[in-house]
Amino acid sequence: MSRFAIELATERHDSSLRQLFASNSMKGEIEISFRREPNYFHAAQTQGPFFQTFVYEEQQTREVVGVGTRAIRPGFLNGRTAEIGYLGDLRLDSHVRGGLLIARAYRHLAQLHRDGRTRLYFTVIADGNQQALATIASGRAGIPLYQDWGRIHSPAINLLRRMPSLDPDLEIIRADAGMLPEIVDCLNRNNQKRQFAPFYRVEDFKSSDGWLRDFSPSDFYVARRDGRVIGVLGKWDQGAYKQTVVTRYSLKLRLMALLFNFAAPWIGCARYPSIGTKFDYFYASFIAIDEDNVPVFRALLRTVYNDHAGSKYNYFLVGLHERDPLAAALTDFVLTPFTARLFTVHFEDGHAIYESLDRERVPYIELAML
Repeated sequence: MSRFAIELATERHDSSLRQLFASNSMKGEIEISFRREPNYFHAAQTQGPFFQTFVYEEQQTREVVGVGTRAIRPGFLNGRTAEIGYLGDLRLDSHVRGGLLIARAYRHLAQLHRDGRTRLYFTVIADGNQQALATIASGRAGIPLYQDWGRIHSPAINLLRRMPSLDPDLEIIRADAGMLPEIVDCLNRNNQKRQFAPFYRVEDFKSSDGWLRDFSPSDFYVARRDGRVIGVLGKWDQGAYKQTVVTRYSLKLRLMALLFNFAAPWIGCARYPSIGTKFDYFYASFIAIDEDNVPVFRALLRTVYNDHAGSKYNYFLVGLHERDPLAAALTDFVLTPFTARLFTVHFEDGHAIYESLDRERVPYIELAML
């Protein structure tokens, strides 16, 4: 009999899942843990309207030692709407890594896949995660086929002093619920040109506790010209259910943080958080700009930046593919870089749809939904 059981998570696993995330930090100059307080499933549901979280549980102690999520959401493949899968949140406790749990997890995933909800998945793996990259490249039996689609750049835009406003001959306003049909139309007509980008309905933005939890119409920044919506950008603060907490600084960074925090009131920026406290940040989400107009995107980013410079936030995150022309607007800011690799994932029944994919289309992955 196996020491571990793999099963779909329920509310009884909630506290164990939150503890697993809190106790497994990401190493580096700044050691951080990704928390899911006060309820793990509030964060998981933002990965798609349909999601399944599976857990690895030690059968005698009932301790949760691992987790993974399979989510399905509507999106665009080759300009047409389709149900697209996402694989994420894979965590294994340090004392069980390197065993057979990964192989068992893929067998379990294959069983879940038989429901026919999708034929194609994607996943995003941090560039520095050599263990995960080696696993998917191993060719081990039972592992679905991973195909590299290039890098996703997801830098933190550091909120320092306000910057001069831009006047690109357009109007930028905050939205209200009455503007949702125009906003959703802008999102979908631009996402249709991208590969893997989400598809939205007006109803998705009318619930505060659904797939788009804690995002409201007033969080949209809207660019209009001659009364027509030509670009949108959303400010999505998920801090009520997803937190990034500092667990350790290297000696060098500890000294730098002391100096930086001392100077913070004079240079007009947020302080480095102390150990055990969280970074305050939000996502620049729902990026859709007609004709990939960089000046319009630059004006939207600048407005979001100036609205939050000097606020409680340390930074905000933007996610764009390395081939996305909109990335040119990021050069305006002081960035803390981060990169990951985008992969499509498919089992044998997804081979035809994978082969049909147009690689000339630039991918767009909604960072806040990872």
